Amino acid sequence: MALSFFLPHRAGLRTKLLWLNGIVVAALVLLAVQAWQASSLQDRAQARQVELAEALRHSQSADMAHDALRSAVLATLLVGQIPDLTHAEAQQQAHGSARAFDEALLALSNLPLPAELAERVARNRQTGRAYGEAAMVVVHAAAQQRAAALTVLPRFEEHFQALAKELEVQAEALSAALKTARAQAGEEAAAARRTLLWVCALTIVVASAFVAAITTTIRRRLRDLGTVAQAIAQGELTQRVTECGDDELGQLGQAIDRMATSLADMIAAMRLDARRADFGKQLSEALDMTDHERQVSAVAARAMSAISPAHAMELLVSDSSRAQMERAAEHPQAGAPGCGVGSPYDCVAVRRGTVITFDNSESLNACNQLRGRPCGPVSAVCVPVTFMGRAIGVLHAAGPVQQTLAADQVQQLGTLGVQIGMRIGTVRAFEKTQIQAATDGLTGLPNRRTLEQRLRTACQGSEPFAVVMCDLDRFKMLNDTHGHGAGDAALRIFAEAARHALREVDMIGRWGGEEFAFVVANADAKAAAALVERMRQRLAALLRMGKSPQFTASFGIADSTMAGRPEQLVQLADVALYQAKSAGRDRACIAHTTEGLDAAPLVRRAEAQGSGIAQDAELGEPV
Repeated sequence: MALSFFLPHRAGLRTKLLWLNGIVVAALVLLAVQAWQASSLQDRAQARQVELAEALRHSQSADMAHDALRSAVLATLLVGQIPDLTHAEAQQQAHGSARAFDEALLALSNLPLPAELAERVARNRQTGRAYGEAAMVVVHAAAQQRAAALTVLPRFEEHFQALAKELEVQAEALSAALKTARAQAGEEAAAARRTLLWVCALTIVVASAFVAAITTTIRRRLRDLGTVAQAIAQGELTQRVTECGDDELGQLGQAIDRMATSLADMIAAMRLDARRADFGKQLSEALDMTDHERQVSAVAARAMSAISPAHAMELLVSDSSRAQMERAAEHPQAGAPGCGVGSPYDCVAVRRGTVITFDNSESLNACNQLRGRPCGPVSAVCVPVTFMGRAIGVLHAAGPVQQTLAADQVQQLGTLGVQIGMRIGTVRAFEKTQIQAATDGLTGLPNRRTLEQRLRTACQGSEPFAVVMCDLDRFKMLNDTHGHGAGDAALRIFAEAARHALREVDMIGRWGGEEFAFVVANADAKAAAALVERMRQRLAALLRMGKSPQFTASFGIADSTMAGRPEQLVQLADVALYQAKSAGRDRACIAHTTEGLDAAPLVRRAEAQGSGIAQDAELGEPV
């Protein structure tokens, strides 16, 4: 609470650290001041002790000089009695002792002593001067007449005794003062140590409290930041730092919030990409299972419903000439927007080759096909459907202006347009390849493989059918006489006559060389014979037009009641064809028995080689 008064809770980290450093510095300064004060007290106490000790030494020196002066004065009275002692020497010693005594008293009086001691020292110096003067009187008198000196000697002794008592009292006073100073120094040192200890303790407590309070606030905020960061790391991307502020920790909190937002956006984008990829994968897998355009259109309709259940959509696909477009698919629930574009290049999206979005059909730059809708203004998306750079259709989506498609839905429409275009183009190319592989290049009729597949399919069904084998009569002679061009023309004319005579449910194909085969649906041998007769009449009419040299054809007929296997029916029709050739050619025969199946190939081979006669194994009749 006290810290919050001085330091606001939302103060910056730098401010708190400055406070922390200031508190530490203040504590160190306080301890240094206290230590300095204690050291100063000790220095002063020690100085007092030194001064008193010095005063005591000077006092003792003065006492010794006082005694030495008395001895020198008495020595002047013994001149003549002591060998080798002269008055001059005695006077010199007396003067030296007097100077030493006076210097000791002067040095003692110059020391900074307490007032009482200083006053005593001053008095003793005055007394010492009187003592010195009395000594000099005795010395001078002794130098003139010893008897005169003895008369003044008692007075000198009085001065000596008085001064001796004063010096003794002075020495005792100085000794007592020195002892007292030493005791006071000890007490002051102990008090200084106690004060320093208390100051240290108080400083430590206060500084620790401030440091603890500051570090607690910093740790609490760091703990909150750590909690939020841990929650974000565990996937709770909605967590945010509640208290940010403008300090370093606040900036860190803001950075964590920005990181969480960025992660949330990134994960959302990744999920959106995953959904798009999943949509594209499912769409690709669904289109891979389609073999025809109608199946592709059905997949497109289901994809429209998956993209948006509420927006009208349609797929317009052009025919092989790309002159006009027809609706191939529409939204199963919302229906079709009913775009009136006639050909792919009438659509602006196809011309630009990109997806175009219109927010409002009544805008200045909106497509004209969108204007004037009975339902009012609409929003729309137009997606070109192309294959290998060629436009084959358009994908449209429309809805209310207030309900425009989202960006991911527009992208899914683009994906749908691309994959639909690729699949339709692939299916068309595959169908074209299949047609080329199943068609004879000269006549445009199905080839033998296609006929065999149709025959196997018919045998597996329950409907009756007939098989007709046909061979152009004397075709090698026609080629040799008129050239191979005439032979090719004859084959094409025969194919044209057969196509006009057959029904849509029937099939004719080139079996090989000048041989043809028919599969007549829902017919027996007699119905097939009637169809063959119409075809012979049609062939005769075409030949009368002079498009080719005259030629005829022979036919053999069998139906599904005669055999159950395709190869057996072909052999039966082949035997009947042999019978037609044996009967004079240019006619049709119906198979009645399975006898002679092995002879027919021999007769056909002989005619193909141009031989005039072939011997039948059983009948022995000429061809």
